[in-house]
Amino acid sequence: MTIKRIHEALASGRLTINALDDGSGVVLDVDGEQMLTMNATGLAIIQAIADGAADLEAVADYLVERFSVERELALEQAGRFITEVDDTVGPVADMQAS
Repeated sequence: MTIKRIHEALASGRLTINALDDGSGVVLDVDGEQMLTMNATGLAIIQAIADGAADLEAVADYLVERFSVERELALEQAGRFITEVDDTVGPVADMQAS
């Protein structure tokens, strides 16, 4: 799932964010009937995309500002996390066709 597809899934209501008081949270995939539990970093990545981060660099900037981490580390972690979400949830079009 690319950043664009994650954003589209959030905008359409396919993915919904449920933040918990400790900064972690759950993202529900309504179409895929999945629940993805996330730590604070994962939830921040999804929230950055929901707030309009259109590319990996913008997501990394959000992480640097929020967690005071080095940009290179933020890029690496965000890229890896987005790939994991893609592997777990799959493309939006595949889920809508079923």
